[in-house]
Amino acid sequence: MAQWREDTVMANGIHVHYTQAGELTKPAIILLHGVTDSGLCWTHVAHALEQDYRVIMPDARGHGRSDRVTGEFSTEMLADDVAGLIQVLQLEEPILLGHSMGGMTALTVAARYPNLVRAILLEDPPIIDRSPQQAEAGSRSSQMVHWLTGLKAMTRDELLVHVRADNPTWPEEDYVPWVDSKIDVDPAVFQSIAGISRSWRELAADITCPVLLVIGDVERRAIVTPEAAQEALRYWAQGKVVHIAEAGHNIRRDNYPDFMHAVQAFLSTIR
Repeated sequence: MAQWREDTVMANGIHVHYTQAGELTKPAIILLHGVTDSGLCWTHVAHALEQDYRVIMPDARGHGRSDRVTGEFSTEMLADDVAGLIQVLQLEEPILLGHSMGGMTALTVAARYPNLVRAILLEDPPIIDRSPQQAEAGSRSSQMVHWLTGLKAMTRDELLVHVRADNPTWPEEDYVPWVDSKIDVDPAVFQSIAGISRSWRELAADITCPVLLVIGDVERRAIVTPEAAQEALRYWAQGKVVHIAEAGHNIRRDNYPDFMHAVQAFLSTIR
């Protein structure tokens, strides 16, 4: 296997840092992380994909080693960053796999730039009605700032103890990247977030590529309800929903074997 590499490029006017695994001649798949995570939070997944794909793990703006947040922080902006990265790296119709914020970014890229992507895979993206979300946005943002402030007050060793205690069943490879991402993230991602101007339904209606939506258990704090998943399917001629049992919002971390089985089974249909 090719050695993992890292680099920083200018895309959409910012410095985007990314880690890359797999051979450059393989089909490309871009892994888009959730809020407060970083590209390396996909390490465990990348190891499973690098034999067959050129795996690219960017740090979203405000995260990891990419540029910090200046001004507004929105889903459209994140989508434009990814589109810029695709163009700078001259990738030919990469596949996008995104978790949470990264899932909404992937959905937005596919809607805004349909000619740039081959397919999208969405791990529990925030497919929810916007009006209640907008009404509660300030409260949730304050809660997240408080949560992140508490984490940033811990030492690296304390963070490692904390995440292991809270998530004892996660794969071993997931703990250190999670800790490092919390140290690196810019708190301004919550203070200046503007959300998205279009509803998820409007975005979903513009999707023409194959879509895999992976959902978990709502009782374990997964976001996407079974009802919302079935509604989303009505927009996608090439859509599929897979439910992963015993998993919450962090599906790949809570039930890695079943998550990877679903991902690889879907990928095998679009090669």
